[in-house]
Amino acid sequence: MTGYRGLSRRTALVAVAATLALGGMQGAASAETRFRISVDTGPNHVRNITLRSFMDRLAEATGGELVGELFESGQLYAARDEPRAVARGDIEMSVTTNSSIAAFASDMNILDLPLFSGRSPEQVNGLVDGPLGARLAQGIEETLGVEIPGRWFLLGFTNTFGARKEIASFADFEGARIRVPGGAGFIARYRALGAEGVAIPFPDVPLALSQGTIDALLTTHETLRSGKLHEAGVRSVFIDQVSVLYYVPLVNAAFWNGLSEEHRAAFAAAWDSVIDEERVEAMRRQNAAAEENAGNGVVIHVPDPAELAAVNARLLALAPEIAAELDVSDEVVALAQSEIAKLD
Repeated sequence: MTGYRGLSRRTALVAVAATLALGGMQGAASAETRFRISVDTGPNHVRNITLRSFMDRLAEATGGELVGELFESGQLYAARDEPRAVARGDIEMSVTTNSSIAAFASDMNILDLPLFSGRSPEQVNGLVDGPLGARLAQGIEETLGVEIPGRWFLLGFTNTFGARKEIASFADFEGARIRVPGGAGFIARYRALGAEGVAIPFPDVPLALSQGTIDALLTTHETLRSGKLHEAGVRSVFIDQVSVLYYVPLVNAAFWNGLSEEHRAAFAAAWDSVIDEERVEAMRRQNAAAEENAGNGVVIHVPDPAELAAVNARLLALAPEIAAELDVSDEVVALAQSEIAKLD
């Protein structure tokens, strides 16, 4: 009882009892359950903004009984560590890139394969909201022992941004060292184009750019803008539309199962209420960010459509080999191919 040093044992016990009783009364009065959400992007990113809206709606729907706390800019965990932290219960929730989750649930690598190159975000939204997304979510839940409460946030197309080396054509990939946000599929893609993909957590990207550790990076217009990476040396973008990137909500299973049925329903409803808005806003911000980045000196290079189609076809032919290398199940590959065929 170091906090009550100098008091008699009886007086100290009375003080402790009074403190516990007061704490109990305060807890009963507020009936508040707090949960932590970890993300690695900054406050002005569309993910962070949407999460604050979600937390507000959930608190309102539950009369202040469920209260989220948002930890931003990687203060708690890098994206690559978030899935494990949620699974362990070190945090209650993360909203993590599909590429980072793929390190734990290998079937998620399917989203980084050339199967989706050149597809519109609307088309890929339909795929992740349908049977393919349901199968992937099931695999994540079973592998990590977490809960996925609903649909996924959209971030947008990833492209290749040049820094120390300008990326103006596919020929410029040769010998380049390119940062990727995790995801073995991205690394395999760049290897096929003659480059080296290097997984680096987003908070470490500005230092890697300023020190010349990397020549370029895979990201989106919005992430570049919100991180002010033009100040760290990014000077060009090659619109190769590598993939459509998503943020997947992961909730600790023990936390989820400890909620009342009413609170779980309110949580899922509040989450679903922000998804369509987030996806529209994500694309609006991507377009606006591209213009802002250009104003900050980031030169836009658009590949010839015929060359882009030829490269995508070459990469597509490698998809089964890459899928096997990345331990994507035959079942998921077949399902993805079947669902994609329905788009044509």
